[in-house]
Amino acid sequence: MKIERFKELHGRLKGGFFLSSLHSYGDGAFCAERSMGCQMVQFGIRFAEPPDLRVAQGEYRLSILPFEKEGCINHLSEEVKKVKSQEKVLTCLNLSSPKFEWAIDAAQNFLHAGGDLVELNVHGGYYRYLELGRLRAMVLPEYQAELFQWVEGMVKADIPLIVKFDGRQNRQQILLAVSRLNDFGLLGIHVNVRNNRAKCPDISFVRRIRVHYSGFLFTSGYVRSAVDARELFNKGVDMVEIGEPAINDSSFIRKIAGQYMVEAN
Repeated sequence: MKIERFKELHGRLKGGFFLSSLHSYGDGAFCAERSMGCQMVQFGIRFAEPPDLRVAQGEYRLSILPFEKEGCINHLSEEVKKVKSQEKVLTCLNLSSPKFEWAIDAAQNFLHAGGDLVELNVHGGYYRYLELGRLRAMVLPEYQAELFQWVEGMVKADIPLIVKFDGRQNRQQILLAVSRLNDFGLLGIHVNVRNNRAKCPDISFVRRIRVHYSGFLFTSGYVRSAVDARELFNKGVDMVEIGEPAINDSSFIRKIAGQYMVEAN
């Protein structure tokens, strides 16, 4: 991916808000309804795996991408069109897979379908992937070499890549990983920085991340007001996520973004 393209994307994203991936929520219609006030929307988490591994149940059952190239592109194209017919926002695929080859195929299919960005989800509790030693384990020191191989391969394939970490656990391992990711030519990293006890963003953790990572930083976790967003931006965050409140209030992001702009001016 050429640096000029990154500059363009960063310019469109910096200082803005995005709708975060919301598991079983987040199809094209859902994202389109919540796109006002956003510079980017993420579709709900999607899994790349072949038919013989499809053991997903419950909320994950409908989150598995069609495995064949044409079917996958057609499906993703319809999802992207639903969003882009409403607002001029960037679309991002939150992607997980137990195998690199399947992940990169799905990422490229998304770009062919008109999507803009890919977020590699390297955490999570989907039991099949944990059983195979993927996702949450990839942030641990003994598996980080594999994580870096995945990232290097996707960057070399010109995929505008975000790597997402769950900052509610393994924080020291995350900091070790992101310090290495400075050198990989990523679009950026996304860290969930929620403080579950205080039910607000953990600003102290954001400061620690910024010590280790100098690139474009997306954060998520308990942003409930324009004040929360302003504090994150003031501590060096480049883009702020809002997720759960938008499930029941489709105008939540628009209202927070509007309040933030009024206060900033």
